[in-house]
Amino acid sequence: MIYIIGLGLNDEGDLTLKAIDKLKLCEKIYAEFYTNIWQGDIKKLEKMIGKDIIILEREKVESEFLIKEGKNTDIALLVPGDPLSATTHFEIVALAKQNNIKYDIIHAPSIYTAIAETGLQLYKFGRSTTIPKFQKGFEPSSPYEVIESNKKIGYHTLVLLDIGMKVKDGLNNLLKLEDVMKKNVLSNSTKIIACAKLGNTERLIIYDSIQNLINKDIQDVPAVIIFPGNINFKEEEYLTHTSK
Repeated sequence: MIYIIGLGLNDEGDLTLKAIDKLKLCEKIYAEFYTNIWQGDIKKLEKMIGKDIIILEREKVESEFLIKEGKNTDIALLVPGDPLSATTHFEIVALAKQNNIKYDIIHAPSIYTAIAETGLQLYKFGRSTTIPKFQKGFEPSSPYEVIESNKKIGYHTLVLLDIGMKVKDGLNNLLKLEDVMKKNVLSNSTKIIACAKLGNTERLIIYDSIQNLINKDIQDVPAVIIFPGNINFKEEEYLTHTSK
């Protein structure tokens, strides 16, 4: 049996009672932290469930290691946020089905629902995108194209940032793409939303222009950026009162 369990957005307190019960029954417990940052304390979680937690590198998670482990014993993989937010973990489920191995998915708070804290209505979000860390020869234009596409039909865009990336870095990457593509969708006066540590009491939500957000140089991570589409009166009102 393989359990794929979400750790949530904040700390060990985000785990459901079902998740804790299953972890106490598992023979081996693994965790990965390459898909996102987790704010919790592994030692506290180990004490809570009475088991050691083994941190796996990407290569092992994306191999058949967990499938082989789950054939004859109950194991768990702990994942930051919700278990199926990252496509990596869909492959584990697919392989489990192919090998007739039982599995269970235990959900937890995710950025895809936590963004409702901004006051923007979830059903008005279009396709989300991720800004990676740019390297020489790797500056994908897809994040810009997704924002542009959603904007045309009035949808909000959730922009995820690569692990450890700050809001300022993500925005500078987008402006660099705009310059290369010779377009003018993201003017410096465009008002967007920067969010950090959603689901935490230290949450940060700022509704401001791109240039002002770059100048603020927000240090908090994990962070996301939201490019609003068509905002109605209620969304605007909530955003104004929520923004710091």
